[in-house]
Amino acid sequence: MDQPLTRRERIAREKAEARRAGQAESAGETYAVRPEDSRQGDRRSSAPAEPAEQAHSPHHKLQGSGPAFSPMQASGDRPFIRPAARDVRRGHGTGPQHNVAPAQSHSAPTGYAAPAAYSPPTGYSPPGGYAAPGAYSPPTGHAAPAGHTPPAVYAAPAAYSPPAAYSPPAGYIEPEPEPRKPEPEPLGFVRGTIRGFGELCITAGLVLILFVVWQLWWTDIEANKDNQHLADSLSEQWRENPLDKLPEDPDTPVPAALPDENKAFGIMYIPRFGPNYYRTIAEGVSLEPVLNRMGMGHYPSSARPGEVGNFAMAGHRVTYGKPLNLIAEMQPGDRIYIQTKEGVYTYTFRNYDITLPDATEVLAPVPAAPEYKGKDRIMTLTACNPMFSARERYIAYATLTDWAPAGSEVPKELSDLPAYGKAGGQ
Repeated sequence: MDQPLTRRERIAREKAEARRAGQAESAGETYAVRPEDSRQGDRRSSAPAEPAEQAHSPHHKLQGSGPAFSPMQASGDRPFIRPAARDVRRGHGTGPQHNVAPAQSHSAPTGYAAPAAYSPPTGYSPPGGYAAPGAYSPPTGHAAPAGHTPPAVYAAPAAYSPPAAYSPPAGYIEPEPEPRKPEPEPLGFVRGTIRGFGELCITAGLVLILFVVWQLWWTDIEANKDNQHLADSLSEQWRENPLDKLPEDPDTPVPAALPDENKAFGIMYIPRFGPNYYRTIAEGVSLEPVLNRMGMGHYPSSARPGEVGNFAMAGHRVTYGKPLNLIAEMQPGDRIYIQTKEGVYTYTFRNYDITLPDATEVLAPVPAAPEYKGKDRIMTLTACNPMFSARERYIAYATLTDWAPAGSEVPKELSDLPAYGKAGGQ
């Protein structure tokens, strides 16, 4: 493969050509100058180069640029020697390419017949074939050195392939996205009013529920605590200040002494209401503090315990300890024990009645005949009726059947009650 000439080599070759031309002229000969030698330094000609196979093929025949081409000179007997065509087309990537100017045209002598074009034998395939434009083609018969790898032919880049979509591993469950909270819509006047009223109703309902819980359960807890405290206090007073002497007639009940209003003076036991039932008795029937905190209240205008007449008391049927909650379950003959400093009074249930709230005659010495004073010692218990209502009054009547002075033996039924020992009885 031809290499570009250096400047020094080109100058030397031009001088040699000039000497040969001068010698030929002095001898009377015509010397043809090779175009390639005169233009070796400038390989930027636009003339196309011949294929590499034609330049290196041993069967290649020299051909001119026209039909009048003759291998002999136009005049003289010396043959014209045409320089071999040089393959100036270089392989891809081996360096710059240069074009060679076309050879000069010559005319063949008159009568000269050009030899027939060479035709390769049948089945003959030129080695290597024709090189594609821009591709490297080694000369015919050239063997590449061992281990030599010809330069790779430039190939267009492969088409862009986007990366494969992400595939989660097997068994992976993608979590569901959290639902977006809807933005609250602005409330108009009507909707705002309705919403405000609804919130007010909910608040009122909660307050009402809390009130019911407090009224039905919490008040009972507080009243029971107060009742226990009062009973213990009374028992302690009776033990510390006993009566000096027994009454002259033990068969005649001694009426109990009454304290000031809102002061406790006795304890009531009703076995029908349960073995642990007991309630303190205070003077007066006011809600605070007697009925709501102290238990049973004594009507100040009625008789005292054990006295001839009507010993009347009032109490709640529900809430605040509900001392008379089971009043409607009493049966004739049930005992009611009233304990005071003077002793224990035993009353026996007789009958009941339901009246209006303004029927005050039930507090008279003789409830059925208020105009008579009577000679009996009776007891009246009053409570609201029906349950959770004050529309009516439930009246229970009992008469005094026994009494035990303080310091004497109490009835066995009373002493066997756990409530008697719990209240500090003696």
